Amino acid sequence: MPDLPTRVENRRLTFPPSYRLKRRRLIRSLFDRGRDDVQTVAVGCVRLLARVVDRDALGHDVPLQVGFAPGSRVESGVERNRVRRLLREVYRVHQYTLVDLFVCRPDALILMILFRGAPAQADACIERDLPSALRRLAARVPPAPPAA
Repeated sequence: MPDLPTRVENRRLTFPPSYRLKRRRLIRSLFDRGRDDVQTVAVGCVRLLARVVDRDALGHDVPLQVGFAPGSRVESGVERNRVRRLLREVYRVHQYTLVDLFVCRPDALILMILFRGAPAQADACIERDLPSALRRLAARVPPAPPAA
């Protein structure tokens, strides 16, 4: 596997607008307590809510869509934007943990990343906890449905 570091370095670490979770009905489905198909992963100050959906529901032909929420403990608008920016930046660098799983699948993943920590420690705990949470979620993703 000597090609792996070269392959990873050559990836584009972008976060295009089509990868952003914006549809209200999809976001609402992640927070619906009656659903049993929502995966929840909590690591430190970060909580992930994820669900596998049909690609047609997304409106774009992308492997996953992600939303970010700074949480209610972050009160000022400036702090909320800073925490959201940190979540986006750390996710952008580590996104291929999940993207690689869904590139060749017929379905897609919707994901909401929630910050549940103290705003003062956001820098350190997001960089520490979000990559670990993404790896845990990747290990819990159900297998791809059989091809028809």
